[in-house]
Amino acid sequence: MFSRFQEMNKPKLYADFCHVLSAKDVTKVLSEYTKKMSWKTGDRVLDVGCGPGIMTKEVLLPRLQEDFGLLVGADLSAEMIQYASEMYSHPKLRFIQFDITEDIENTPQLRPSDFDKIFTFFLLHWVPELRYYLAIKQRFHSQYHFSVCY
Repeated sequence: MFSRFQEMNKPKLYADFCHVLSAKDVTKVLSEYTKKMSWKTGDRVLDVGCGPGIMTKEVLLPRLQEDFGLLVGADLSAEMIQYASEMYSHPKLRFIQFDITEDIENTPQLRPSDFDKIFTFFLLHWVPELRYYLAIKQRFHSQYHFSVCY
């Protein structure tokens, strides 16, 4: 009964199953909000909780301004990051392993202050304690435009 849910940490299954369900919603949200954002040449964009990278590459990337600087997909799972790195390539796209529940300002590999735009899609239900998300939003909301789909 729970075998499919228990295996959602498998990148290919997650990409195949979840992309179909969520791409339509994410596309709608991005189509509306990316037009309202102020963009500048070289903007650095972060996608927190990118999973297997399909949403980052196939849905978010095409909706960014042509002159953006870098898109980074970040996820807790090393297996997801490895899959994303192997499956999706673009000169301005990188994937890194990152745990959002850590103190992100003190993590040298990824600091929100290094990015101009931060997105997350369907991440919050995977975070055991939402207080981390709320702390991030409170700290960076005035500085960044958060787009959240859940």
